[in-house]
Amino acid sequence: MRFKSMLMTALILALAASAALAGTKDMPRSNEGRVTFRTEAVRSYMEGFEGAFPPAGWNQTTTNPSYTWVQDFATPYEGAAAAYIPWQAGFPQYEVLSFDYLIDSAADEDHLIFATQGSIYWAVNANLTVEVDGVEVYNFLNEFTAGNFVWDMVEVDLSAYDGQNVTIAFIYAGDDGADHYLDAVSVDAGAPPPPPPPANDTCETAIDLQAQGLDSFQVNLCLANGDYSAPSGGCTGYSSAGNDVVYKIYLAAGESFVATETGEHDSALWLVTDCANTAGTCVAGADDTFSGQTEVLSYVAAAAGWYYLIVDGYGTGACSLTTVTVDAPVGNQDASWSDVKSMYR
Repeated sequence: MRFKSMLMTALILALAASAALAGTKDMPRSNEGRVTFRTEAVRSYMEGFEGAFPPAGWNQTTTNPSYTWVQDFATPYEGAAAAYIPWQAGFPQYEVLSFDYLIDSAADEDHLIFATQGSIYWAVNANLTVEVDGVEVYNFLNEFTAGNFVWDMVEVDLSAYDGQNVTIAFIYAGDDGADHYLDAVSVDAGAPPPPPPPANDTCETAIDLQAQGLDSFQVNLCLANGDYSAPSGGCTGYSSAGNDVVYKIYLAAGESFVATETGEHDSALWLVTDCANTAGTCVAGADDTFSGQTEVLSYVAAAAGWYYLIVDGYGTGACSLTTVTVDAPVGNQDASWSDVKSMYR
C-alpha cells in the first residue's frame, strides 16, 4: 500500500517551498543543473563571457544603463563568468546582447546552444527571448524546462538559415521582472539524436519470451517510450505512467506464469490479452513495492491464448536499467526454453 496521504503532504510542502522560491527575485544564485554540455575544444563557436564585456564581436543595446547586461562571476554555468542582468521596477528595460554568425550546415554550424536561468514567476513581467534576424526562436517564459533559478541548457535548430549571415540577439525586456543569467553560448552541430527505442517498445512488436529463450535478462527502460498505462485502481492497483516495453507468451488454459521486475525506479508489471485494448484486458498486475525493490506477477491462464507482459513503472517517465526474470511453461518442446523452465515448475 502506498502512503498517499504522506505523499500529498510532501507535495504540499514542496509546492509551498517552490512558491516561496518563485517569488524571490535575486537571492538564489544556483549552480544546480550545471553540467558540461560540450567542451570548448569541440565547439565551432563558443562564448562564455570570460574576457572583455561585451565580448569581441558582440553588440550591446542599452536603454537602462544601471540595469543592463553585465559580466558576473558569482554563478557561471561553466568557466568563471556569465552574463547577468539585474531587475528593476518602474523603469522599463530593453537590454540586448547580440552577435552575427554565418550559419553553415555543411560545417556542422547550424544549432544555437546556450545556458540560461531565471524566474518563471517573474518572467511574465520581464522575459528573455532570443531572435534570429528579428524572428523569435526562443521564449524563456514559454519554453523553460528547469526550476526557478536553475540552469537550463537550450538548443535551437538554425538549419533553416543555412548559408545566411544572421544576427542572433538575446533580449531581456519588461518592467519589474527578476534577475536573469546567460552563459555558454555556442553555434555548433546539434546534439546527437537519442538512440532508438527497444524493438519491443510497443505491444505490436512484443518479443516472444519462448523464442528469446532467456529466463533472466535486462532492458533499459529509459530508452523506451511510455506507451501504456495500467488502469488506475485496476489490475496493478495504480496507474503506470512509466516507460515500458512488451513481451508475449502463449499459455494453455490452466498453465501458470510468473515474472519479476527489479530496477532502480518504482517498477510495475502487468499482463494483458489484447494489444488493441491493453487497459481493458489486464488480467494480472503487480505494483506493490517501491524504487529499487522487486515486483512479482503471478497468473494462472484462464484461457488458452497469447498474453502480453508490459514491463513498466509507476510514475510519469519512471525508468531504469531493469532486470526481468520469468518462469513459464513451454507448450512447444522444440523451444529452447523447455528444459530450463522445467526446473522452475
